[in-house]
Formats: sequence, structure tokens, C-alpha cells
Amino acid sequence: MATATVLIGSGVSLASCSSAPDITGNWSADDGTGTKVINEAGACRGMLYSGGKPLDIGGGMSCSLSEKEGPNGRYSLIVTQPPNEASYQVQFEGNDAATIYDSKGTKLYSMTRL
Repeated sequence: MATATVLIGSGVSLASCSSAPDITGNWSADDGTGTKVINEAGACRGMLYSGGKPLDIGGGMSCSLSEKEGPNGRYSLIVTQPPNEASYQVQFEGNDAATIYDSKGTKLYSMTRL
């Protein structure tokens, strides 16, 4: 399995109202694609999608979550696995659930923290 990097703003905690929720951890996706992994050091796995399906060409994957939510209540997530890069929107439902949307706002999957 390929590992990836996830950079989550300047921190990964939910310590203040201006910070993004904590996305680190192991997540189960409802689309049957297996566990998504995002760690504090920035590594992630299973987060890149193309055409509505997971894409992993091998090598490192980096993810960056915006610190602030947009006007639609969603955070921006940029996933890169060179030469591929994709932009997603993340809507958190509490601390242990999130829904991922593509750049057009179409739902890709929901995930729950394991």
C-alpha cells in the first residue's frame, strides 16, 4: 500500500473555534473502498479519487485541509499524488463523521472514525 502525506493547516487539534476539526485517524468509508488513514505527520492513504473512484498510482500522497470552513460550511481538502492533484470539500458531522464531496459539490463518500 502506498503512504501519503496529509498536512492539516498549522495543527491538527480542535483546540480553538478558528481551527479545522481533527481529520487525523483511521476512517471507514461507506463506498466500500476500505480504510482511509490520515496521520499527524501528514501521511494519508486512500484519499485520492478520479472519476468517482479511488486512484492510487503508488508513491507518496499528500493532503492539505484548510483551517477555515468556506461559506458552504465545508473545508477544502487538496490531495496530491504526483503528478495528480485533486480538490475536495469536507463537511464534518461532529468529531467522528465527515462527508467528502468532489470539486463540483457531488458527494463521493461519507466516512466514520474507527
